[in-house]
Amino acid sequence: MKKATVLILLSIGFIVYFNCFFNGFIWDDEEQIVNNHIVHSIKNIPAFFSGSTFNTGGTGSLVGIYYKPLMNVVFSLLYSVFGNRPLFFHLFQVALHLINSIIIYWLFKNFLPLWLSFFLSLIFLIHPFNVETVVYISALQEPLFLFFGLLALLSIIKIAEERRPFLLLVPVSFLLFSILAKETGLVFVLIIFIYLFIFKKGWLFPYSILTFILLNLYFVLRLGLANIPFSSQYLSPITRVDLTTRLLSIPKIVYFYFNTFLFPKDLAIAQQWVVNKINVADFYWPLIFDCLIFAFFAYFVFLAVKKFNNYPAKALIFFFCWFIISLCFHCQIFPLDMTASDRWFYLPMVGLLGMTGTIVGFPLFNKDGEFIKKRGLLFILTILIALLSVRTIIRIFNWHNGLALFSHDIKISKDAFDLENNLGVELFRVNKINQARIHFENSTKLAPYWWTNWNNLGAVYEKRGDLIRAANYYKQAIKNGDYYLAYENYSGVLIKQGKIKEARDFLQNQALKKFPHNQKLRLMWDYVNN
Repeated sequence: MKKATVLILLSIGFIVYFNCFFNGFIWDDEEQIVNNHIVHSIKNIPAFFSGSTFNTGGTGSLVGIYYKPLMNVVFSLLYSVFGNRPLFFHLFQVALHLINSIIIYWLFKNFLPLWLSFFLSLIFLIHPFNVETVVYISALQEPLFLFFGLLALLSIIKIAEERRPFLLLVPVSFLLFSILAKETGLVFVLIIFIYLFIFKKGWLFPYSILTFILLNLYFVLRLGLANIPFSSQYLSPITRVDLTTRLLSIPKIVYFYFNTFLFPKDLAIAQQWVVNKINVADFYWPLIFDCLIFAFFAYFVFLAVKKFNNYPAKALIFFFCWFIISLCFHCQIFPLDMTASDRWFYLPMVGLLGMTGTIVGFPLFNKDGEFIKKRGLLFILTILIALLSVRTIIRIFNWHNGLALFSHDIKISKDAFDLENNLGVELFRVNKINQARIHFENSTKLAPYWWTNWNNLGAVYEKRGDLIRAANYYKQAIKNGDYYLAYENYSGVLIKQGKIKEARDFLQNQALKKFPHNQKLRLMWDYVNN
């Protein structure tokens, strides 16, 4: 790898993402880092492997439906060294993204011309679709699992070339780290299997044996030690519909990813839409668009199959499989916590760029297989890089703080219950109480089964002095989800109302039983007993 290539990638990436270093903690950052006292000490690292990721408000453990202990390890290390300063979290995440882009260049140059590998890795580096992955601290699992997954693939390629099977434990270890960073790391198990099947069939058996052991170890950790099954919280609308409805949504989901990749104009978090019925706009048009795109790539794959012994043809088939498998993982066959997300395209994008690069760099019509390098194409790619960089910089400004992000994104991602709630929180913090109330009410209408929105609506009425209404909303939040803040707030309202006996009974029989390590609840317990 040329030093100049690395320096160019590092320089461009640093310039494009420079503004994110001034951003703060946003959204889930508060519950996964700022208020999550368990990750504030590296002494708790063993606990990360026996729980999930979110702060529980005093239960003494981490809760949630995901198993990402390696992400918590990184959070703990960063917090232990740098404390509650988002700058260093952003620096680490940007650095990891830059490293991933360099590794992708290294990967592509095994299959593509150097100049094309560089431009494709540069597109990955600065594409606006990846902004959420890079600047949203709670999305650290995305660059983290990709980093270890890419290392596993590259080490497999190297070991197979040098015929050193005794080193297979190295890539398998990287695979384990990838899966422990995020469940999607399981996709790399399949990606590497496909690579070996296409290029190095002789390595399939030892690889399969080792990955079987690896997967069993992972399931023991997740299902046995942490007791976290593969399930959903059923908060997002897409998780609350049947499989048939989710299948109806797939064409639009795939269209969303293709369209946003090609035209990254309307970027927003919290995509919570669902296609409930067949119509032209939400079903037929996305389906036609998707079919045309897949037909385009399938045509070249068909040509590749006819020339399967040709190395570029094999590369195209490999990246085609990479893209399909990683995209299917996020198409709601198994319901996820939102309909679609920018950060979920981080892995599929590598496969898509690899497919495109193989077609451009290795024309299957060319009998001698020589590379075609056109000045016109280089000029177009340069203009494309410039435009994507500008769009990325603009999108990073949206992430400056929560109020800026949610105010912008709610205009694009409409009817998102979590966006309505998040914007309400930010408005409440700047004392725009009435505006906050409107958004909290919108959130409760969209997701009456949630707990956070009811708690926040209660906080509005407590602020306005309507303690009776506030107490009712807090009780609704407790009923919906045992939310620790609702327990704190309801206890506080009872004390404000002078209902000391009722507050004492609630704290003793409910609140402190669920959250025995919650300091606020303990302080209130001391107060009602003095």
